[in-house]
Amino acid sequence: MKPIEHEKLVDILTKKGFKVEDSGKEVFVIFYPPSVEEARGEEEESISQRYYIIKFKIVNGLAYYENTVLMEGDRELRVLSEEEVEFWLENVLGE
Repeated sequence: MKPIEHEKLVDILTKKGFKVEDSGKEVFVIFYPPSVEEARGEEEESISQRYYIIKFKIVNGLAYYENTVLMEGDRELRVLSEEEVEFWLENVLGE
């Protein structure tokens, strides 16, 4: 995935409602996907604790994708490959 300007990355993700943590050296994006019930427009019976943490490294004002981790609560379930998230990220970022 090609790099994106640091400020542009933060701006796009913030405007789209993602939780963004920016230290200036790294950007962490927290994404809570909708449950199946939410996606269907139904009331949710249980609250999903699964979420994704997407990490970018900042070098000379550019954000470079580093990795995406699927989490459940405080437990790391797995690290996703770049291929698994590239299409989604490009869609979200409008690249």
